[in-house]
Amino acid sequence: MSRTLQIALFVLGASVFGYLVARIGVGQLLSDAARTGFMFVPIVLLYALVYACSALAWQLTMEEFKRPPYWRTYAILISASALNFLTPLINAGGEPFRVVAVTPWLGKRRAAGSVILHRMLHSFAYVLVWFTAVVMAFALLPRATPDAVLVLLGSVGLVLLLIIALLLSAHRSGVLERVLNGMRKVPLMRRLAARLEPRRAMLVELDAQITRFYHRQPARFVQAIVLEYLSRCIFMLEIVLIVASLGSRLGYLQAFTIGGLEALAGNLLFMVPFEIGAREGAYYGLFNLFGLDPQLGLYTSIVSRVRDFAWIGLGLLLVLPVAERQPAV
Repeated sequence: MSRTLQIALFVLGASVFGYLVARIGVGQLLSDAARTGFMFVPIVLLYALVYACSALAWQLTMEEFKRPPYWRTYAILISASALNFLTPLINAGGEPFRVVAVTPWLGKRRAAGSVILHRMLHSFAYVLVWFTAVVMAFALLPRATPDAVLVLLGSVGLVLLLIIALLLSAHRSGVLERVLNGMRKVPLMRRLAARLEPRRAMLVELDAQITRFYHRQPARFVQAIVLEYLSRCIFMLEIVLIVASLGSRLGYLQAFTIGGLEALAGNLLFMVPFEIGAREGAYYGLFNLFGLDPQLGLYTSIVSRVRDFAWIGLGLLLVLPVAERQPAV
């Protein structure tokens, strides 16, 4: 990665980060952290375990003798996640960064394939978490829950099952070339498809890398899914800790269900930059739906944003050092 591009990414990310801090207010952020007290430390550190599991899953998609050291993979993932957060709407600014950062070890095409594969595994685990949360909601919601809510949850559950089947199909037989073929049939996408057509051979090669991982290394495939799912299970503990910091109690299963449904709502509202208002509204409504104080939900969303800023700041600090080119091994 060129030094100019590294600096540009850093300046862009730092500018957006500074704007958000200024918009919310340093005093407000410090006040929220102070209310949480000493519990804020384990809340922030908990995310280190989330990244640790995800970094291991990413490394499973790489060849053992040609991959960066684990701690560099870990740092690259943190930086890429910070850049993802700072590119709202598409939420994918960190993926090109990841490709470039691991190219010295894997080569450009293998690096791209590894990042795409890890993103697919990450998404697969997310969908599994959402489906788990929907199923658990039927058992944990109060009896007075409106029928309309239950019907909506059931419909969402069926859609998630279909998505799970589609993701499995993508891992078994590839997806990139099929997407390109599908784009050629959609009037508004034909021009973009024509531009991508010269890259068909590369897409076929990336598809082959994805399907090889599924068919030749099924144990690694399962391990990677389990690690990504585990990272989400660890993350849900954050909600328990935040509520506990206010002297209230929330069971882990309820926290998992609320967190899973909030993540689902957040992804449905991906067009909202930085989930401003969407996260707060989702937590507020979900806590209320489960018969809990909705103010706890609002506070949970605020503290989670403070945690976001802590890790975004660290990720931006790591952008320059982790992007330094290393000799291929």
